[in-house]
Amino acid sequence: MAGPTRPPTLSRARPPPSGDEEATSTLRLGEMDNTPCLSVAECHELLSRLAEKENRSNPGGKANSDVYLKTREYVGIFARFKDSKTVTQVDVISSALLGKGERGGVTAFERAQLATLCCDTAEEARTLIPSLEGKLDDETLQGVLDDMSKLRDFN
Repeated sequence: MAGPTRPPTLSRARPPPSGDEEATSTLRLGEMDNTPCLSVAECHELLSRLAEKENRSNPGGKANSDVYLKTREYVGIFARFKDSKTVTQVDVISSALLGKGERGGVTAFERAQLATLCCDTAEEARTLIPSLEGKLDDETLQGVLDDMSKLRDFN
């Protein structure tokens, strides 16, 4: 007697990972290399505005997908900056770093990581975001981190 049979696969096979994505001391993001990035707080702001717009245009309308709802819940929990004005200020502070420094300067990915992680010291930022090593001096990076820290929401 033969064992149980497997149902036919209905989805396409995933392509193997290209192996060119790496967020270490040398930042390689593959095809996403020059793509704009959002911090968790910016994503929270974006999804909140979309929800408000949807509620105004179609109150009691269609239900959102599980992925959308779980994503909104996730960014609501982990966003360090929840006020719209504060998110904008953090974006301005962190965007000032784009292109600054050695080795091509700070990238959009690194900017989003700095705004999301809210590091206390330049050393901590370089530990968590190794690709920052050698791009900015400690004083510049610490100044930006201090400015963002003043805006943090500890609720």
